[in-house]
Amino acid sequence: MDNPSSGTRALRKGDIVQNPLGGWRETVESIVVAFVLALLFRSFEAEAFVIPTGSMANTLMGRHRDIVCETCGTSFRVGASTELNDATCKLNPRVFVNQARCPGCGVAMRLTDQDGNYKHDYPPFAGDRILVEKFAYDFSEPARWDVIVFKYPEDAKTNYIKRLVGLPGETVFIAGGDIWTSRGKARPEEQPKEQPGIARKPASRMRAMLQTVSDSRYVAEPLQKAGWPDAWSDWSGDGRAARWTTSDGGHSYAVTAGEPATLRWRHFVPVGFVPGRPLAADPEPALVGDFQPYSQDPGYVGLHRSPGLGCMLDGAHWVGDLAIECQLESSDAAGVVTFDLVKAGVRHTCSIDLATGSATFAREGDEAVGGTAVTSVRGEGRWRILFANVDDELSLLVNGRKVKAEGQTTWQRNFMEVPETRPVLRGGQPGDTEPDDLAPVGMTVSGGSVRVSDIAVLRDIYYISSGMQAALAGREAEEPFLEFPLERDQFFVLGDNSSASRDCRAWGTLEKPLHHVDRRLLVGRALVVWWPHAVPTSRNVKVGERCGWELRLPFLPNFARMRFVR
Repeated sequence: MDNPSSGTRALRKGDIVQNPLGGWRETVESIVVAFVLALLFRSFEAEAFVIPTGSMANTLMGRHRDIVCETCGTSFRVGASTELNDATCKLNPRVFVNQARCPGCGVAMRLTDQDGNYKHDYPPFAGDRILVEKFAYDFSEPARWDVIVFKYPEDAKTNYIKRLVGLPGETVFIAGGDIWTSRGKARPEEQPKEQPGIARKPASRMRAMLQTVSDSRYVAEPLQKAGWPDAWSDWSGDGRAARWTTSDGGHSYAVTAGEPATLRWRHFVPVGFVPGRPLAADPEPALVGDFQPYSQDPGYVGLHRSPGLGCMLDGAHWVGDLAIECQLESSDAAGVVTFDLVKAGVRHTCSIDLATGSATFAREGDEAVGGTAVTSVRGEGRWRILFANVDDELSLLVNGRKVKAEGQTTWQRNFMEVPETRPVLRGGQPGDTEPDDLAPVGMTVSGGSVRVSDIAVLRDIYYISSGMQAALAGREAEEPFLEFPLERDQFFVLGDNSSASRDCRAWGTLEKPLHHVDRRLLVGRALVVWWPHAVPTSRNVKVGERCGWELRLPFLPNFARMRFVR
């Protein structure tokens, strides 16, 4: 009831409360509260960042151009972080990419017109926008292979993003393209406490970091018409008729039940091919290398004849850690499918019995490696298969999930012998039965009817063992291995695009190297690419001799490229 002496009264049902400020106060208060909450969220929970450069390609894209190969249709990206001249908006021939080689068919495309201007088909796009989880390391320790954001040690006002590969108290080594770690020294004269062991990636990180070398979804018909060999070919040999057949020009292959039939892959890269003209060179298989289409520039090392290896090499370094991924379709309830990957002349296999679904792993010449697993690949059906030989471990993924194996599927190499590992070359000709790094990927079917499609050959990231000391000293040759000891609360980070990343290998000076990130400089963990560039709807509008301005039409979010960061 009302209390007149108090100067107030209780609200009755139906009372209307009037605000003497006409609602402005509540509006202002709401804006202030929202602003404060946004600041708190940004400071303590999550924050958005834009990736400016390509040091983490292909995991994260910096400023780039989307390219679709005119010969085979492969979609790829080329970096554009350094291309703009702010004064005239014209190309700088020292840093601009005038042409780009397709990572699928290998044919080079011209990206500029006769006047040196980029074609309108290739507009530049800003880098990925990511969301960073800033409280991630308040409750848990940073994990190896996390993609992290941190303050640059030489300039704390600048944020960097790299992949975490070394943890406090470890000694990190880069050798043979891989990451090795130990809790002691590796050099024999220093009486090591622990020999370095290879740092293996979890299955989800491994799959995300693999880079495509070949994809049967994209077939270059102009190359086929010119007589260029298909990447995949029947390996029956001995004059027998080919048993693997293709009805769609190499997009898929099939075999019917019978004697064992092998299909193998070789890496053919055409040199100087122009559609409608004869081939400039005879077909010659090349070794898989660390060619990175994003990093192409006039001085980038692509396909070349390696003096040290005596054959063609696609990149600056040979990469032996490979994987095969395909859509496997079985129309029989029997048969055995065997996938094999060759590295340094050693065959690594996974055989799947379609009658039982059991998988058997093996490493040629190593009886200690011989794990088994039970899979869902049984009888008639269709499955997405990935078999990988990465980081001295054999892995099988079925429909995106790693199969748990019983027994040994890993092995340990002598760290000091790793830099001496070389590919084994025997010519790579159909019918050869000896393992050959020029024909490093294959599959054999025995007693079953199988069709395979969407066949991709993938490679692991190759970390280059070259640091600031070598660069300052003017030495071009890389070290057999690099060594980086870490103290308490120190972390070691590298970029996925190893040939174009300024990271822990190169910070500091000769007199004062700085090969770590302190814990206090960590900002957080990259969580998701929430805004990749929009669906292309922009064009450069030229005004006079200048680029003028860019017209951006209404766009749609690029949902296909939104993803969690792995």
